[in-house]
Amino acid sequence: MDRVSAWSRRRGWAVVFALAPALSLAQQNPGVSARPSGQTLDGPAAEEQLIDLSRPEMEQTALAPTTAESEYFDAAMRGEAWAQTKLGKIYVAAAGDPARQQRGLELLKQAAEQNDAEAIYIVASLSAAGAGVEQSNVEAFTQMKRAADLGFAEAQFALGTMYFEGLGTAKDDAAALALFRRAADGGNKEAMFAAARIMLSQPDPEMRTEGLILMNRAIENGHIQATLMLATAYGRGSNGLPKDEAKAEALLKPAAERGDADCQMTLASLYKFGDTFAARRDEAQMWLQRAADQGQPKALEILQSGEMQRLAEPAGPPE
Repeated sequence: MDRVSAWSRRRGWAVVFALAPALSLAQQNPGVSARPSGQTLDGPAAEEQLIDLSRPEMEQTALAPTTAESEYFDAAMRGEAWAQTKLGKIYVAAAGDPARQQRGLELLKQAAEQNDAEAIYIVASLSAAGAGVEQSNVEAFTQMKRAADLGFAEAQFALGTMYFEGLGTAKDDAAALALFRRAADGGNKEAMFAAARIMLSQPDPEMRTEGLILMNRAIENGHIQATLMLATAYGRGSNGLPKDEAKAEALLKPAAERGDADCQMTLASLYKFGDTFAARRDEAQMWLQRAADQGQPKALEILQSGEMQRLAEPAGPPE
């Protein structure tokens, strides 16, 4: 797996999960922690809900809830883990507001104490990043394993990454692949891609077949790097796949038409030098220009130099 490992280090898998994407999108998309079925946040039903009396009720915070926070505020104050996680995510994403960020960390830790898998995952991610807490890969690994064992797919992918890179634990490629496959089964497209890369690098035909299936699943879920990798493999006839420029074009063109600059750049290369596209060479310039218009570095470099021949250089996933 040396080639895969080298790629993973270049791509920075070690920190993929360190600042969970959910944090930056928290106010628009508070996440997956589900409100218990049938519960409401106000009215008689809320008064009848049981409050955890095993620890003091949370103090009312001086932080007035915003519109985005108000849906979860009262439930979080009552100690309900799902609401603590949602509100905690909003608070820790409050850039430039240390008071809210600290309050968010407290809420997430309280939800984690109640075994909310997403809260545990975020706390682990913050530990890995040293964001608001002391940086510790060992602590991040311990907490990430808790969340993964609870079935949280994002945590399974992150834990697999930690095993793959030997972060907070001994390096274990077999454990990493097993976790990537579990996370892929849970719908995590990054895990689909990670597992596929490993499996396609193996000599076993059955494993390679499963890897190709996972790579296509990642593409179906919108994973651009998977699109670039598989299209490049078909375009070159590499990675044990037969040369099939039609398949390469079919993979690249939808994403290029949707505006992905890297796919536009790779499609330009395919049209410029592909054996089956001699009658369509002029389309290469169009796609190169579209990629450059979006600031794609390689496309800009080629256009500025005037050396269209350089399109023959790397047509794979960007480093």
